[in-house]
Amino acid sequence: MLARIALALLLLAAPASAERWRATYTITAAGITVADAEVRFTLGPAGTPYSIETRSRTRGVAAWLIRSETQARSDGLLHPGATQPRRYQTEGSWRGAARRTVLDYAPDGTARVATLEPAQDMERTPVPDDARRGHIDPLSAIVLLTAHVRETARCDVRARTFDGRRVTEFEVRTHPVVLASDRGLLRCDVESRPIAGIPLDRPIEETSRPTRSTLVFGVTQPGAPAIPVQVEIASRWWGTIQASLVELSEERGQR
Repeated sequence: MLARIALALLLLAAPASAERWRATYTITAAGITVADAEVRFTLGPAGTPYSIETRSRTRGVAAWLIRSETQARSDGLLHPGATQPRRYQTEGSWRGAARRTVLDYAPDGTARVATLEPAQDMERTPVPDDARRGHIDPLSAIVLLTAHVRETARCDVRARTFDGRRVTEFEVRTHPVVLASDRGLLRCDVESRPIAGIPLDRPIEETSRPTRSTLVFGVTQPGAPAIPVQVEIASRWWGTIQASLVELSEERGQR
């Protein structure tokens, strides 16, 4: 019964045209707020352009320990069951050091690293040349999953991402159990595994372990798209990190 409710809600949320939305999240670890995040996105039906932009900033104790501020954006074209990124860029600071990456994509999907600052941030395993072909950027992977959930009310997606420094393989599966506490929301289990560009600052068997997380998709208001309302990520240093949706609003007249 709950699975049918989730299917109906998610499929009814599919938009007929691209609209601009803004979602804000609070990020906590061990019950303490450590960061704020904002996501702006435009996602229409297949065959239309998409854009997604994220901004995050540490706050509270986390800002005192590790000051970080990052913004990223990806633009591309949505296809049935696929995304075709055109440009991916991210910039920010980590521990006071500036970082910037720009990837431009050719029509065949090959990524060109236009900017990578710093050129080498740490010692890593080699990234093969084919990592720049057929792989998408991390934000386009989020678009791919969100579009798939919207079209099928399921989470089953696989993708490889390249962010200019590392290649990561993602496998997303629909959670096999529908819980009464979910109130019909769709739970997705995510396993991400680094396969190239792995940092060598710690033993490789440690840094190459897969990371598991859970995304809960839901529709927060009539006419709104299905988006993650809660995200839980296992962290080596912080335990479980949780991102919770605070607000979703439509940005009318903006693209």
